[in-house]
Amino acid sequence: MAEFVGSRTKLAGYCTTYVRVLLYHRWLPDYDVGEIPRFLHRSPYRESPDREYESSVSEALRRIEQRALAQNGRDLVAEERIWQIRIGKQFTKEQRGSDSHAFEEKNHEWKYTLVTDDEAHGYISSLFSTVPDLENLYNSYPYDVLRSDLLRYLILWYFGGYYADMDVFPAQSIKQCRTLRPILSDLRAGSANISLLVGVEIDEPYASTRLMHDWRWIRRYGLIQYTMYAPQRFSPFLREAVVRVLAHTRQHHRSSIPILGPTYSQETILEVTGPGVFTDAVLDVLSNTLPPAHPLVASSVESDLGIGDLIAPASGQVARRVTWAPFHKIREPVCVDAQDAAVGSAMGGLCVLPVSVWGNGQRHSGAENFQGAHACVNHRFGGSWKKEWWRPYFG
Repeated sequence: MAEFVGSRTKLAGYCTTYVRVLLYHRWLPDYDVGEIPRFLHRSPYRESPDREYESSVSEALRRIEQRALAQNGRDLVAEERIWQIRIGKQFTKEQRGSDSHAFEEKNHEWKYTLVTDDEAHGYISSLFSTVPDLENLYNSYPYDVLRSDLLRYLILWYFGGYYADMDVFPAQSIKQCRTLRPILSDLRAGSANISLLVGVEIDEPYASTRLMHDWRWIRRYGLIQYTMYAPQRFSPFLREAVVRVLAHTRQHHRSSIPILGPTYSQETILEVTGPGVFTDAVLDVLSNTLPPAHPLVASSVESDLGIGDLIAPASGQVARRVTWAPFHKIREPVCVDAQDAAVGSAMGGLCVLPVSVWGNGQRHSGAENFQGAHACVNHRFGGSWKKEWWRPYFG
């Protein structure tokens, strides 16, 4: 009898694997690409931004920053702390999954903080209470994923540290990650001035309209925000992310039908609080702070030759800005030191990691598998808030 049960268990396992293989080959879209790359995405939320509101939010955040730095001797270095967020009425800290526990245990020398509803409301109503309309917008969100997005930017901006979604699990510890080790060493030695490390998630600038439709993409490129590391507090990149999330949320709410209120599709979530707005914030901070002759700007302009995405329709002038081009197909980190900023500008320093470091397990963008030699953390792409059932496996 035991042998029979064991055989049935093995058979069930084989069947499950077979079904997954069939689904993979059935649903994996054809790799349909075009001849012209697109390294610049124009968000509809930037067509007529509320500059006055954005300025007021930015100034409020700067005042919070100055007060905090005045109290600690102006020390920007963040403590080694891992942050995770799990908000929602049905969750308690005792319900953490195995991935979350593994992340804490693998990095046992780091402090660990799980932010639940109580802590989140404390931050919003107290620490960040002077930010215009922040508490109202935070409470107005219909889904927890929107609040979680905003919280990760706020927390990493103020405290610094390492953020990871609850379904991110460690292939290696943070300090043993082969790609990160040289960067961390330079940070400890004081030979690098970097406020934020981010990873590539989507890198398909040649993707055709058909491929984008099959993958349910709005953009051909994007940065990861399910895990990121801020070795310094008060990164200008994260401050700008907070500013834009709040501004885009207000814009979205004001464009909604008053009786029905704002609705959030998957695409809206990605653009208002998720990777879309985050990617734009990072590229625009680089564009607004680096000198026109900087290599990232020069590479972006050169890559636009024959395409024209950087040419202003009215004047015909070429905008000297940073696009996705310098980060396409990178195999080593691309780092920009804070000292590279133009005179009078503050950029904070940035490192962009290849997709093979934090973005493995995907079926696109040159990602490796979870056991890849360069994998440091892996994401299960659980995305329970996403509507398409197959996204966790194939997107």
